Amino acid sequence: MKTTSETGGGNVPQGSAGGALHVAFGVDSGYFRGMGAAIVSLLQHNAQQRFVFHVFAFAVSEDSRNRLDRLAQRYDLDIRTHLLDAHMLDAFRAFPCFAQHQLGTFIRLLIPNLLHGISDRVLYLDADLLCFGSIAALHAIELDGAIAAAVHDEVSTTAKTQIATLGLAKPEYFNAGVMLINVPEWIRADVQTRALTVLSTQQLLFADQDALNVALNGRVVYIGDEWNTRYHLVDYTSRGESELVVPPQVVFMHFTGPVKPWQDWCLHDARKVFLQVQDRSSWSDMPLDPPRTAREFKLYSKSLMKHGRWKEGICMHLRYLRKRSASKKR
Repeated sequence: MKTTSETGGGNVPQGSAGGALHVAFGVDSGYFRGMGAAIVSLLQHNAQQRFVFHVFAFAVSEDSRNRLDRLAQRYDLDIRTHLLDAHMLDAFRAFPCFAQHQLGTFIRLLIPNLLHGISDRVLYLDADLLCFGSIAALHAIELDGAIAAAVHDEVSTTAKTQIATLGLAKPEYFNAGVMLINVPEWIRADVQTRALTVLSTQQLLFADQDALNVALNGRVVYIGDEWNTRYHLVDYTSRGESELVVPPQVVFMHFTGPVKPWQDWCLHDARKVFLQVQDRSSWSDMPLDPPRTAREFKLYSKSLMKHGRWKEGICMHLRYLRKRSASKKR
């Protein structure tokens, strides 16, 4: 089953599935494949849970629509695609944060308002994660007056610096890749407007995540790391490490950073694990992404050399130098 709704920032058609968990993704063209794998991994470990999946995007290709249709048919899913009006953030595009990032980066700021009246709770997930366990305990969390439940970002690094930089009254900082959102409280606190205002008035290192931390400060229930275990693949590949260890308590493993498991130049077991999940999705025939940018060729070169593949590493480094030289000439 699949319901598709086209929205331009106005009302989303009504319709709530009682007992179902509403799960939302905000994606651009490069993340549909990752989202498909994330959905399949959720289904694999939560066979008894009913879901309603919401896909928010500013553009959806015909190929992506067809793949979503096939995924919905294969697993008898309710997947609702919400096509957003590309002009709805025009008023903010002149500000530095919006000029520096893809428009899709800011979709998660809009999702709760668009789902108002459809579900009081929504689980927002980034599209670069995989599920490795049951989400029953997360689904059962009582939010009461809190706006969201989320996981602390790295306390000794990211959180420490951003708490001070942002001047947060309550010294806590969360990673926005997994959020269980209390929709009525989000609306009541006007989080969307507050976050967009922060983005348009401050220079932010982590853009929408920083803005959300400012807007939600003191209104977040903090949950365990197992619900958003960050796995920075570039740290492992740059050291020549390739083994993926998933602790038994981990439910969501979030592949943060520039190296993703759907890249053919990811020299890490995460790629094999991802492919096993992708093979059960409607993206099973899609080849992995090759390196395209100068930065990606540089990272690939470093990884190859750390793995002792010197000849290939030098070749990729030369390609990196050519890419960098070409970009400087533009």
